[in-house]
Amino acid sequence: MEPLLTVLEVADLWRVDKQTVYRAIWAGDLPFVDMAKPGARKARIRVRQSAAEAYVAKRDQAVAA
Repeated sequence: MEPLLTVLEVADLWRVDKQTVYRAIWAGDLPFVDMAKPGARKARIRVRQSAAEAYVAKRDQAVAA
């Protein structure tokens, strides 16, 4: 099974602030899984490692173009 990363782990991987990760999530550019129980008030966001890496690769291609 593929690792699921917390927002802080993604931020550490990308070497950015956690708000940058949240912006990518809320913009719909970074897919996530909400691990919270149904009806919970607070989300428990997790990001697949491959999705975090694909996001960076996509941004890298946009800069290179």
